[in-house]
Amino acid sequence: MCKFAKYFLIAAGLSLFVYLLAILGLNIYLQSEGLQKRIVAAAGAAAGCPVRIQGTHYTPWSGFSVTGISLQGASMPGQPPLVEAASVSFRFAFLSLFQGKLVVSDVLIMDPSVESLRAAPAPASTPGSTPPISLPLETVEKVERPPVTAEITVPQPPAVSPPPRMEVEVKQVRVVNGKARFLDSNGALISSLGGVEVTGEILPDRSVSGTFRISETSAGNVAHPSHVKGTFTWRSGKLVIPRFQADWAGGKLTGSVEVGPEKEISITAAADGILVKKLAGDAGLSAEGSRGSLFSKGNLHGFAGRPETFTGKVDVSLKEARFQPLDFIRQIGELLNIQELQMLELKTAEATFSIHDKKVNADTVVLESENLVMDAKGPIGFDGKIKLQARLLLNEQLRKDLSGLLANNFKDSERPGYQQIPFSVTGTVSRPKTDLLDKLTGFRLGQDVGGLLKNLFKAPPPKPKTEATKEPGEN
Repeated sequence: MCKFAKYFLIAAGLSLFVYLLAILGLNIYLQSEGLQKRIVAAAGAAAGCPVRIQGTHYTPWSGFSVTGISLQGASMPGQPPLVEAASVSFRFAFLSLFQGKLVVSDVLIMDPSVESLRAAPAPASTPGSTPPISLPLETVEKVERPPVTAEITVPQPPAVSPPPRMEVEVKQVRVVNGKARFLDSNGALISSLGGVEVTGEILPDRSVSGTFRISETSAGNVAHPSHVKGTFTWRSGKLVIPRFQADWAGGKLTGSVEVGPEKEISITAAADGILVKKLAGDAGLSAEGSRGSLFSKGNLHGFAGRPETFTGKVDVSLKEARFQPLDFIRQIGELLNIQELQMLELKTAEATFSIHDKKVNADTVVLESENLVMDAKGPIGFDGKIKLQARLLLNEQLRKDLSGLLANNFKDSERPGYQQIPFSVTGTVSRPKTDLLDKLTGFRLGQDVGGLLKNLFKAPPPKPKTEATKEPGEN
């Protein structure tokens, strides 16, 4: 019995030695310059852009790994690569190789990052630009030659059938700790993703079904939903996310997404219980004294990269809302001493927007407090330009607080007990302007309300002192 155990241990030790020797030899081969050049060439041909790698190796527990991968994409010189990843590992079964196929049980992509810069539009040609130089081509006369009567028979080599291609089957793909940033042509952030985790099972029909999680997101540094999660399927070039959910500003965001093979996009989403105070703080706005909850639902359809095709509708409402209005409204409230314009405390806050023709059209916007109503409608372009027609309606109690000159400019409205004054809002989303003061006073004061207020309330310059007004001891 002891003799048998001795032979068994020797055989096991030899097998282990041969196995370790094979692993060492395989790693030496994988790290050879020739093989890595072939891997880079094959990856570049598959990706359609230059690919760089740092190295390759094999371990029994992680499988075959390629480290330090970067795809330059269409990036300009000096810009970061389009895609980078710390490593991509492939776990496969050795026994399947003897059956003429490669079965990859798991593909693990570690720490991938994507940075996409939207290309600037090509500059249009100007009248003074230099046209391209065209060189005249010489005319070549074709010389007719007599036909050759001799017949030459060239032996054809025997047909060689190409070796059969190895069948490759991938069962699972995983992404760990991914991130992405999308920038416009000026380098400004459009959106970003962080902490991306994806697990996808590849089915026999080549479709993919799986789950995803995203720790943090950002949309233009304004909205920051977090803990996004959901399921997805990909089949015949179509991505479907039947349901996703996320935490957003103390509330919940849910919806669905479909992206077709021609980049057609369909999105539905709903926001429930979003806290106004936290939403304003996340967007970098003043949240002092704010309260209330936002509810919204909407949809968007179109083709990616073609904003003229976007259509959709969004409904928004606020409950128990209290917040500071836009600066130009708050400044007018300070000028006219109307507290309800300095801090809006709303009984009703509703808005409906439609999206078409590269514009977000405000179909209805109604903000109603105890003594005043503001409504507006008009387009907001995708470029941020505003052209709204609005009204300010005051009840009799507020009109009494205004001087006679201002109160006389209000006209009757369809609301009993309220009088109105129309005004417009122009400029951009980041810098809106209004002619409300012009309408209130009857004089053209200009649309820069902030500048007007500074001029009205700044301290007068000190008067120069004369000899008679100097204090004793002053020179």
